Amino acid sequence: MGSRRKKGGNKQAATPELNVMPFVDIFSMLNTFLLVSASFIGLGILEVQIPFLSNAPQTEEEQKPERTLNIRVDTEKDKIILTTLYTEPPEDKQVKEYKTDIADIERFHQEMISIKTKDPKSDKVTVFVDDDVKYDKMVLVLDAIKTLKENDPAIPKAVDPGEPAEVQSGRILYDKVVIGSVIL
Repeated sequence: MGSRRKKGGNKQAATPELNVMPFVDIFSMLNTFLLVSASFIGLGILEVQIPFLSNAPQTEEEQKPERTLNIRVDTEKDKIILTTLYTEPPEDKQVKEYKTDIADIERFHQEMISIKTKDPKSDKVTVFVDDDVKYDKMVLVLDAIKTLKENDPAIPKAVDPGEPAEVQSGRILYDKVVIGSVIL
């Protein structure tokens, strides 16, 4: 009689071990190449335009600041206050009040057209809005400042001679409308 094998085999058979050393070596080499090839400092070139300095005295025209028109629109719950003021004398400050109904907003729009016609170089309006002003009223005021309607007269724009003709002809009354009372 020969020896019989038991079913299930040897319970103390050794389980194979996984050799992880080659993986550790590969990852350490990859980390080294990654760190060497990564750029930690981004180099950029900043172009700075500085005025040409000279010892020559400035002419009277260079010393005189440019006279510009500041336009401020204060929007309150029941009224709109339009203030125009020049930066240099004569300041010629004017303050006008309008109600927030449709008829007065149209009068306000016509006044904005009148201001733009008198001073075509002015392109910025600063708008201050109170907390209790409803959104639809604010949009009506912004539209009255920003856009020309179909029946409004064409406004001559003071543009640079090199500017394309498409920019010169448009239905925009004031290019820059700044909301000055935003709280974040």
